[in-house]
Amino acid sequence: MKLCILGAVALILSAAGHAQADDRITGTASSFRAITKGACGFNMTPASALRAATTLGMSNLREPLIPAMLAVCQEVINGNKSQTIEIRVPDNRNVMRKVTLERAKWWQ
Repeated sequence: MKLCILGAVALILSAAGHAQADDRITGTASSFRAITKGACGFNMTPASALRAATTLGMSNLREPLIPAMLAVCQEVINGNKSQTIEIRVPDNRNVMRKVTLERAKWWQ
């Protein structure tokens, strides 16, 4: 009985969190992840891409996306093979933000 209640609460919380997510930011995060994977081979986790898109205010495919992609590619070119990459890029209001991106496993 307790497990059923716990499952119901978890389902409600996940649905509420998903309903609050901005679809434009989610789509841009997916595009940011795909672009960085294709451009420089950095496969980041979906949660990391969403966190970066939210922090930088990536509601469209213009300003914060290109500098963030270039910063990630610069770290990869410099030989950063660690599990996390930290980049500093301006957000949509030109305020410098620090974002930590996590490398995904090969199957993700």
